[in-house]
Amino acid sequence: MRAFAFDEFAKPGSIHDVPTPEAGDGQLRVKVAAAALNPFDSSVAKGFLKDHMPHHFPLVPCSDIAGRIDEVGGGVGQWKVGDEVFGLLGTMAIGEGALAEFAIATAGTIARRPPSMDVQFAAALPLAGVSAQMCVDPMDLTAGKTVVILGAAGGIGGFAVQLAKLTGAHVIAVTRSVNSDYVRHLGADEVIDYSTEDVVATVRRSQPKGIAGIVHTSGDADAVAALSALVNEGGYVTSMRGAAKVEDLAKRNLTGINIRTMTTTAALEKLAALVESGMLKRPEIKTFKLEDSNQAFDDIGTGHVRGKLVVTL
Repeated sequence: MRAFAFDEFAKPGSIHDVPTPEAGDGQLRVKVAAAALNPFDSSVAKGFLKDHMPHHFPLVPCSDIAGRIDEVGGGVGQWKVGDEVFGLLGTMAIGEGALAEFAIATAGTIARRPPSMDVQFAAALPLAGVSAQMCVDPMDLTAGKTVVILGAAGGIGGFAVQLAKLTGAHVIAVTRSVNSDYVRHLGADEVIDYSTEDVVATVRRSQPKGIAGIVHTSGDADAVAALSALVNEGGYVTSMRGAAKVEDLAKRNLTGINIRTMTTTAALEKLAALVESGMLKRPEIKTFKLEDSNQAFDDIGTGHVRGKLVVTL
């Protein structure tokens, strides 16, 4: 089968002819229609995780997929050949990824793709959507509460803006001014340009009574620590980058959570229901052909992607 793969870390990849995988027990083979990139995939390509996760070359990257089940392994009776699905591959090894004609997924990390969700949207949703869900859900946000979202125009941030707004909360999006209209379209009530404004001072002026929480998807730990001084007692700081200083926050009766995304069928089904109801909007998606995957990796490596990057097959 055709696949995009790397032959070494920190070098461009190319189209390869690799063996077509077979589904084992608890697995499904998916004929891939689209696959999404995440910052994690850029770290993999650069070799940052080579000493932490098993890998092999040629290394086929990415885990977010949308496609059709082509083969069913043992013990997965709820699925059948021809089912349209989306989700995460669910494997812990690096190298047998989604940028290929076929990919192996675990049955517990995929869900049925509703007809109202196109394959590009479906591929863009799994990791970013579930991550946003895990950031926002613990906060118990309601109308009248304010949450600040750092990196609001990115994949996770964009979904976090929407999920926070669905609770009725007042959402302050922190991003560059070029993304202002985009995050307002997603539901942000206020936008702060971190490159030209003092974020903490601006939030303090806007919310003199304090805020309910922070969702941190981009930016350094010092910015999170400074902003957390404005979080009211009982509030939350959730971080995708390990920046929530849990013990220090607990001393102020704040809950800090460093998110480790756990993608499950149930979490994906919850997101799919929001899409079907029209409550969760399609993010901005830039698409690439399989042979143009190097450009997609160059883009994700800049750290300034608006929305999501998706490779279509």
